Amino acid sequence: MNFKEKTTGQNLQAKSFIANYGGIANIAAENGQLKSKVAINIKGTNPSPLEVRQYLSTKLDSAGFDKIIEHESKFKHFNANNEPIKSFDKGYGMCQLTNPTPRFEQVWNWQMNVDGGLQLFEEKRKIARAYLGQNDRSYTERQLNYESICRWNGGRYHEWDTPTSQWIRQKHILCDSKTGNIGWDMNDPENRGKTEAELHKRDRDTYSRPPQPGAHWQYFGVCYADRILK
Repeated sequence: MNFKEKTTGQNLQAKSFIANYGGIANIAAENGQLKSKVAINIKGTNPSPLEVRQYLSTKLDSAGFDKIIEHESKFKHFNANNEPIKSFDKGYGMCQLTNPTPRFEQVWNWQMNVDGGLQLFEEKRKIARAYLGQNDRSYTERQLNYESICRWNGGRYHEWDTPTSQWIRQKHILCDSKTGNIGWDMNDPENRGKTEAELHKRDRDTYSRPPQPGAHWQYFGVCYADRILK
């Protein structure tokens, strides 16, 4: 991604316009017949977990989001080369922003990355509130956190239990506790009656890539939430 900054004066206030950017900056200057170019490599420095938590404390509806950041990136925004971390599925930065594709400054500036993550998380919380509150049903703050974090990863966490008139975790999902969000639908005849250990032994060699046609394991937001909030 490229951007340009021009000035007609004699001083370029570089600090003000590169504060949110990184990578290779090609700077050109002209003054009449005189021209000069220079390239500089702008790199980043990771904040501490405390700095990230302090930043989150200033934001509304951020409860539980530190758990997501800790799980996704262990509070790291830059890799060993001081460049933004990038996952195999093109998730960028501390919050692993993927969809929508983050802006260039969200890739480089960790606070903007967190702001983008919080905006997406708030959308998930709104969906979670609407789901849990349907038909005037009641729910706890704990259930809202589980539902929101589950939906950050994908899918719903709770199902309505009519006999007890309350929200409960989806009963048919068994999680592989050795992973982050892998699990099994125990309604699948190929999984029914088997233990977690048996299913893990059967499927573990196929975890290195997304589940293929015929696979009997899946990625579950339920398992993601269980892992983060355990």
